[in-house]
Amino acid sequence: MTARELRERFDDVHTHGRTGPRLLTSVEPREARDGEAGQAWYSVGIHPWSTAAHIPDDDFRLLEEAVDDPRVAAIGECGLDALCGGSAEYQEAVFRRHVELSERAGLPLIVHCVRRYGRIMELRRELKPLQPWIIHGFRGKPELARQLLAAGFDISLGHDAPPVLEAIIPAGRLFRESDCS
Repeated sequence: MTARELRERFDDVHTHGRTGPRLLTSVEPREARDGEAGQAWYSVGIHPWSTAAHIPDDDFRLLEEAVDDPRVAAIGECGLDALCGGSAEYQEAVFRRHVELSERAGLPLIVHCVRRYGRIMELRRELKPLQPWIIHGFRGKPELARQLLAAGFDISLGHDAPPVLEAIIPAGRLFRESDCS
């Protein structure tokens, strides 16, 4: 699915606990995915906060199997978080597995990033993904938004994002989200 298709299909590209035909609900691999395709849509990933403990191989197997579910439209929420989760090295290893799956499945990647923007931009340059990477819940400074856009990221804004960000992010690179349960 392309970024354009994702933007046209969903009014909310990142929410939790709610489903609907225009919502992309973020779940972990072990969470239930209810509803029929067209009425419920999902992104599936292992959140960086979940890396505080070792992630069982079975969770990665379930993640890989999720791409065969016709309701799965994206991979993630996954990423890097300097404040929560496991070590930077472990978070990056888990993130790289998500990137590989995103590329293999041809699905966009929903990226959680907290105080690791420099590294996430380095990884994008290094890995050269063909699939869109969407920074979710961005509330950073305008200059950081410009850097992310220049590095090839799309950006998703929640209702609490500073209004100046909307003027910086081109419509074709802007997503909306509620990030609510």
